[in-house]
Amino acid sequence: MHQLLKRHPVFIGSLFLPSITLIGVLLSYPLINGIRLSFTDAGPLNPVERWIGADNYLHLIQDLVFWEVITNSAVMIVSSVACALVFGLAIALLLDAEIVGRRWFRAAVFQVWVIPWITVAVLWGWLFSHEFGIVNQFLLAIGVIDEPLNWLVRPNLSRFAVISGWVWRITPFMMVMALAALQGVSKEVLEAATVDGATFWQRFRFVVLPLIGAVLVVSALLQTVRLMQELTLPWVLTKGGPGNATTTLSLYLYKTAFQQWEFGLASAIGVMWTIALITFAIAYLRLLKPRQ
Repeated sequence: MHQLLKRHPVFIGSLFLPSITLIGVLLSYPLINGIRLSFTDAGPLNPVERWIGADNYLHLIQDLVFWEVITNSAVMIVSSVACALVFGLAIALLLDAEIVGRRWFRAAVFQVWVIPWITVAVLWGWLFSHEFGIVNQFLLAIGVIDEPLNWLVRPNLSRFAVISGWVWRITPFMMVMALAALQGVSKEVLEAATVDGATFWQRFRFVVLPLIGAVLVVSALLQTVRLMQELTLPWVLTKGGPGNATTTLSLYLYKTAFQQWEFGLASAIGVMWTIALITFAIAYLRLLKPRQ
């Protein structure tokens, strides 16, 4: 195929041109139209779409709720990804250690991965229910609390409920990626470190972790991007409340577009969101390049 491409580059390129053009149109039109709408007051409540310049962006910069939402998103997503990474790596270490019944355990963890988000949201609402939730019943049984907690109406408790749901949902992905990376670590290197007197934690810290670090970072980035687009769990559990305690950027954009019907302002949120992601990606690639 490589030789054929070198001999007939124009012909081979023409074969892919229709699909490339179609994909380019499908990707570029929403982006260009979204940028255009961000400079207007577009929305079904406005009969005539007006050009308002950078007013939407100025409104967001001065809006305290917008910055509260960004803070919520950062805290909840970073906490969820960090916890899932730790739990996933711990499970992967157990599965890589030839423990009894690891095949059954791996199959059980995989079942979590395939559960739809809406099912997870309904399940978590049941677990943290004030009246009959298992979490309250368990805490009451062991004497940690004296009366049921209103998990979904208190800011910190509601954040914990959402974060715990995200952690439970993305831990299997972290486990799979970490396990694949661990199985790629040379056994000879670990045996050599053992002969040199390294303990388990020393081997893990100075040998294993540096070798699988790149995979863990990529896994964390993928799940960070995924959670930035996730609105099912906070919407079903708390509708973003109490107040704006669990309102993430994706949920804020959804409410702006489909509850307030301000398409122009929602487009401005999307543009700023895209710019932040591109900046984050460029910074990561620049940090990664010298290490390579």
